[in-house]
Amino acid sequence: MHRPRLSILPGRTPFAAMLFTMLVLVGCSNITLISSYDETTDKGVTALDKSVNGLLNKLDKDPVPDYDVLKNSYDEIRADLGSLRLRNEARPKNTLTVKQLDIVKTQLDILENQHKTKKLNQAMMDPLRGIFQQTFGAILKLELEKKELDKKE
Repeated sequence: MHRPRLSILPGRTPFAAMLFTMLVLVGCSNITLISSYDETTDKGVTALDKSVNGLLNKLDKDPVPDYDVLKNSYDEIRADLGSLRLRNEARPKNTLTVKQLDIVKTQLDILENQHKTKKLNQAMMDPLRGIFQQTFGAILKLELEKKELDKKE
């Protein structure tokens, strides 16, 4: 039983198909897989980090201040985070930054819930600070890597 040979280019040899594929790949070498650097995002994330650190400093008291005293701080941080997320969602090929901002939102939600339910205590502050710093650091590192990639192009 004779089986027809599969080829990308019907009627051409496998060598021709391989050559065609290589030419396509070489021609596509300038494909960008991630968004370019955005100074507004860089500055926005830095400002957001400062706001979260300010909130954590206010929470690092014994006893922890009541939620109602700091509710406006949460609201301001959430508003800034929402604006930053919207900006980055509108930028093409920027899914990773949006996911990282979603992680910050989740972390803020957890912090706020712990505060509302009076489960927050001083011993939690250093680990919380570390978690937020790690996330903000990752976002900033990504933006700075984008900046370096933009220089190379």
